[in-house]
Amino acid sequence: MPDRILVVDDEPEMLQVMNRMLTSKGYKVHEAINGESALAAMEETMFDLVLCDLAMSPGISGLELLERVRLTDSVLPFIIITGVGTIETAVQAIQLGAFHYITKPFKRREIEIITQRALEYGKLNRKLNSIRFQDEDIEPPQLVIGSSRSVVDLLRRVEKVSDFQATILIQGETGTGKSLLAKLIHEKSSRRDKPFITVDCGALTETLLESELFGHVKGAFTGAVSAKRGLLEDAQGGTVFLDEIGEVSLQTQVKLLRALQEKEIRAVGGNRSIQIDVRFISATSRKLAQEVSQGRFREDLYYRLAVVPLYLPPLRERLDDLPPLIDFLLKKFCRMYRKNVTLIKPEVLLKFHSMPWKGNIRELANILERGVLLAEGDCLTTDCIFSDIYSNAVSEEPALEKTVTLRTVIEEAEKKAIFLALKSTRNNRSEAARLLDISRRALYDKIEAYSITLH
Repeated sequence: MPDRILVVDDEPEMLQVMNRMLTSKGYKVHEAINGESALAAMEETMFDLVLCDLAMSPGISGLELLERVRLTDSVLPFIIITGVGTIETAVQAIQLGAFHYITKPFKRREIEIITQRALEYGKLNRKLNSIRFQDEDIEPPQLVIGSSRSVVDLLRRVEKVSDFQATILIQGETGTGKSLLAKLIHEKSSRRDKPFITVDCGALTETLLESELFGHVKGAFTGAVSAKRGLLEDAQGGTVFLDEIGEVSLQTQVKLLRALQEKEIRAVGGNRSIQIDVRFISATSRKLAQEVSQGRFREDLYYRLAVVPLYLPPLRERLDDLPPLIDFLLKKFCRMYRKNVTLIKPEVLLKFHSMPWKGNIRELANILERGVLLAEGDCLTTDCIFSDIYSNAVSEEPALEKTVTLRTVIEEAEKKAIFLALKSTRNNRSEAARLLDISRRALYDKIEAYSITLH
């Protein structure tokens, strides 16, 4: 069955243009001339996506329609289209739950790409939305919030592999959410009712790590005053998450390899083998392939762990996901501290887009938590968001005019990214396009459109 798209606009000509464009791609399109007729249509039909103009008259606006939709459907992708966009409006739309915000005039290819991503994200999000976490204190994983290509591709792969026995290796920088992704995979598998046990391999000495994993018999080492059962045995039928697996010593790697190959373990100091039935998920911030080549990690164990490799991109590579991540975290901290912060100054959002985010989502969460705590009203400003270590950088940023548009900000960010990519590749356009994750033709078009001079 083709995906059903509802297009809402008070201009009949725009409705016809959108209808022809989307129908040619195989979608089933329904037109609505105003917000009221859109609501009536949604009572009769379940749509997979809504494309809605921002300013419609008379009647309810696009943002008002979005608010009403969110009262009954929290995951229906909703795209706002307008010719009078500002950063404040874009932030408001994202905070209300819009998937994306497009300003006119737009290119046909832009609509096609965003529509496809929105539909894919909606399907995945509806599946993920049904997950019930056993621990009530666990928030829905932050990494599933976003519409960037990397997130959508990651969720698609998670859908394919979650319910299989294959081992998974999650790689990514510190703070990107590797442990949350591991928990998500477990919750989506048939083992969800069994234990999920996390082992922080980097926080334990070699002896303690072996004892934690495999258990030990009485007298196995100094301090072993009684026998202890290992976590791999405790996790029978469930999942073991080996966090920072790259920190494990070569000696312990040998024992882990045996556990993976033979599905059995032996307690430290013991002589009895114990059969185990566990699914292994590992994570590391190290580049394990490089560790293997330098002899610090066993090649055979690496390939055993990385049957399915997953990569969590750093936040600086998925800046398109900043608005929904900010919205999610703001709501989380407002609930936690009983505050009502709903607005963000444009200069703060612009600064977020230029930060290196070395701490990734964890750094973003820390900054926003501080901002919510220090906010005196309902708006986050540079004064309450940034600490002294950021103050100098913030003061150097020019103040944003209230009329600056979202398109202007995006264009400036694109020009900067293209310039840096070309510089780092010594003007190799093919390599720069690969780094930017766009086609070579798209890069050529943007170089010409932005009049970027190659040196």
